[in-house]
Amino acid sequence: MSNETKGILSNQNVIAVNQDELGVQGHKVQQDGDQEVWAGPLSGGRVALVLWNRGPAEASITASWSSIGFNSSTVVDAHDLWTDEVTSSVQGELEESVDSHACKMYVLTPK
Repeated sequence: MSNETKGILSNQNVIAVNQDELGVQGHKVQQDGDQEVWAGPLSGGRVALVLWNRGPAEASITASWSSIGFNSSTVVDAHDLWTDEVTSSVQGELEESVDSHACKMYVLTPK
C-alpha cells in the first residue's frame, strides 16, 4: 500500500465523520455537470461537506448554504479534513478549486 493510500485510509478527521454519534448518511445536495456537492448532518449542529470533481480538469465548486440546510447568514468555521486547516468566519457559501478526479472534505461548525 502506498503512503498516499495509507494516509487517506487512516485520516483521523475523516474517520471521525464516519463514526459520528448522529449516524446519519450524507447525500448529494448539488450537481453541475461533473461537479458534485455532498453533505450530511453531524452531532452538535455540524455538517460534513464534500466537494467532488469527477471531471477531467480542475474546477471551482461552490456549496451554497441553502443546499446544505444553513440560513444564508450562518457563519461557520470550515475545517479541511485533508489538510487539517481551519478557515474561520465563512458565510453564505464555500467555494474551492478542486483538482480533476479529486475531492475536498470539510466539517462546518456554526459559530
